[in-house]
Amino acid sequence: MEGFEKVAQLSDIAAGKLIVVDAQGESIVITELAGNVIAFSNVCSHEDCDFVFEGQGSLEGNEITCDCHDSRFNVLDGSVMNPPATDPIIIYAVQIDGNDVLVGPR
Repeated sequence: MEGFEKVAQLSDIAAGKLIVVDAQGESIVITELAGNVIAFSNVCSHEDCDFVFEGQGSLEGNEITCDCHDSRFNVLDGSVMNPPATDPIIIYAVQIDGNDVLVGPR
């Protein structure tokens, strides 16, 4: 699993629970969505605001909203769903090894 870092235990991940970890030199959000563990940048591409701050974030379905300027992004592919952001966010690959959750480059 070259290029992957252990960031959490599978038992820590749950639908609707947004966990922020530091991996790949970045702040990354880990959560469960539709039965899959996903990972995406915690930083909005518009003004570098955090999506999850002090344990709070605005994930609805597969879209995360930045509370700074209301940009919305698809957390499955990173695409912008609502401006003012124009650049996508980074999506990370996730691997499960037993109970370990690993994140790596996509």
